[in-house]
Amino acid sequence: MNRLVLSKLIALLIGLGCILLAYNYNKSATYFTSGPIFGTSWKLVTTEYVTDSLKQSIQNELNRIDLIASNYKTDSELSFINKSPTDQIINISDEMFTMLSFAEDLYIKTSGLYDITLGSLIIDEGFGPMASMSDESIQVSSKRFEFISDSSIIKNDNFQFDLSSIAKGFAVDSVSRILLAAGKNNFLIDIGGEIIINGSKHNQPWAIGIQDPTSINNSSIINIFGNDFLAVATSGEYRNFKYNDDGEMISHTFNPISKTSIPDKTYSVSVVSRVSSMEADALATALNVMGPEEGIKFANEKDLSVMYIMQGKNLIKSNKWNYND
Repeated sequence: MNRLVLSKLIALLIGLGCILLAYNYNKSATYFTSGPIFGTSWKLVTTEYVTDSLKQSIQNELNRIDLIASNYKTDSELSFINKSPTDQIINISDEMFTMLSFAEDLYIKTSGLYDITLGSLIIDEGFGPMASMSDESIQVSSKRFEFISDSSIIKNDNFQFDLSSIAKGFAVDSVSRILLAAGKNNFLIDIGGEIIINGSKHNQPWAIGIQDPTSINNSSIINIFGNDFLAVATSGEYRNFKYNDDGEMISHTFNPISKTSIPDKTYSVSVVSRVSSMEADALATALNVMGPEEGIKFANEKDLSVMYIMQGKNLIKSNKWNYND
């Protein structure tokens, strides 16, 4: 064998080796991409390559939803609705109808403990943008609003909608649909802690860490492993709170009945849904307001997967919770 043939053979073997290495790497690789949204960020992990155009499609969709549901943007659809007078027909988008109708159904199921008409109360307590507040708006509405059709409502009180407990979940669902339509079936999408997993991570389950609310270093207290579709949301007071002039801790979640910040701030509640991220997001807030005792009772009655993390890392789980670390 002459040198030329030998060198070509060596080059071929090296090339084949590189191809094999690249193949094995791509079989086990994950791709990460992210962007800003809703005052936080969105993060996507997938086993399939995400093109720049797909990333831009995701960002465009999230920006579009922000212009629908944000109470920080004065030109959003939500801000327009909040500034609209009472007893007047207000046209709404399909997306707004989806969120409002789901929220109103949950308001009824929770006997008023989940309430998206608390915008003024939340702003008054320092957890929302004053610029979006309409004049003389009330903190809690008893008359609420009516659906005239799938595309219009009437406000019966001068209240302010706040969709912060449902909009991120709605957005995660929307991104999930974009990925599936693009043929990306194996992914984890996270927007500010609202998460969907779909498919698998190279035939292994995705892992979602639930944070210990007493930890300062974002450590997980339990992991949820799942294949196929799962939506996970967690609600708690351990990050978003302040102190009033009397030194009392005020958190961002309020009880609509008492109009006060929820009293027990020593736990978090996580919800796993096989339906949608919007459902998990809204339910997590509702169950946070209820508290562990009433929340677990509600979860068992409604056949929901719910877990409360209490002081001392004590876990309280509903009957349907079957996710183990």
